[in-house]
Amino acid sequence: MTIEELKLNIKWWESKRWIFNVAVGTFGILALYRGMSESEYYWSTSDTLGVITWGIGANIFYSLGLLLELFDWYYLKNRIRLKRFRLFFFISGTLFSSLWTYWCAFLYFIGHIW
Repeated sequence: MTIEELKLNIKWWESKRWIFNVAVGTFGILALYRGMSESEYYWSTSDTLGVITWGIGANIFYSLGLLLELFDWYYLKNRIRLKRFRLFFFISGTLFSSLWTYWCAFLYFIGHIW
């Protein structure tokens, strides 16, 4: 892999990051809306910090796609050729992260309802 290919790989992953953030954010907002509308819960500062931390963590995990490609290229000399699976990793990772966000927010509010 040349430096130009490396730049193209980074550009591919970074051009999709907004889609990931919109999907995860939408599922998070839906879960928060549902949880807050079905309970008498009041938003706090720690909730805001939790949402910010969750978003940062989700973006760190998003970066693993690019890091796995770089690992394959540098250490494994592109033997696995992970690049051919990048669309699968992107779609499945986005779906998993979105559903995980919804599920965790759902569990959070279930704990406050009971």
